[in-house]
Amino acid sequence: MIRFISLLVSLPIIILISAFAFNNPQLVLIDLFTSTIELPLAVALLISLLIGVVIGFVFNLLSLYTQKKKYLRLKHKKETLNGLSEVLDKAKNDK
Repeated sequence: MIRFISLLVSLPIIILISAFAFNNPQLVLIDLFTSTIELPLAVALLISLLIGVVIGFVFNLLSLYTQKKKYLRLKHKKETLNGLSEVLDKAKNDK
């Protein structure tokens, strides 16, 4: 069922992207400081979109890494406090 919904969503997007590429075949000149590249407009936009997705993915991974590190640090603190609590309870019960 999920595959069908995924196909239903992705199919119109693929059709729209194909129509956009077909309607924008004109070449654009991209200056890369040391050289220039001539690409179709749709390809240039697709490349810039992919670069943006990769940059967003990397920043998301960095954020997840810092959150996981924080989680592990807090988990360690919790375990330490639980151990300390058990020791204090044991000492309290021994009196």
